[in-house]
Amino acid sequence: MVSRGLKEYLQIDLLQVHVITSVRTQGRFGKGQGQEYTEAYVVEYWRPGMEKWKRWKTFQGKEILPGNINTYSEVENILQPIIFASKVRIYPYSQYDRTVCLRAEIVGCPWEDGIISYSIPKGVQRGIEIDLSDKSYDGHEEDERYVEGLGQLVDGQKGKDNFRLDQGFGKV
Repeated sequence: MVSRGLKEYLQIDLLQVHVITSVRTQGRFGKGQGQEYTEAYVVEYWRPGMEKWKRWKTFQGKEILPGNINTYSEVENILQPIIFASKVRIYPYSQYDRTVCLRAEIVGCPWEDGIISYSIPKGVQRGIEIDLSDKSYDGHEEDERYVEGLGQLVDGQKGKDNFRLDQGFGKV
């Protein structure tokens, strides 16, 4: 049984650090018998050097991803920001107690760039117009610096020359 408590999870060990770009889920196909699928879920991840599991969230801070509406359709959630992880946990979530079954596929590729972590100044924010902080950084904050994590500097996206131009998803 799952509910809002987030106690049960499916853990996937990728054996080495991967860049994870999306998660695909399906319920249990029982030839028309049963209704076991996850309506929503939360993703946590870990990689060597991290002190504890980190919960994934969007640039806007949303943690709960939409799941399935039946037992047979596949639902893919594109992860923005991407995840760098060697282990992934999927926690089925429901507003109400229910039985779930979960088939999952992690989409990505091995991380071979060699960067384990980086440290940067926290960033600058001036009013609502300018925000130069790294919203996807997964390390921790220490003395106005982000330390021991990864984020937008290694996400493979090149920023625009005009940093005032909002590209959406928390990127400038």
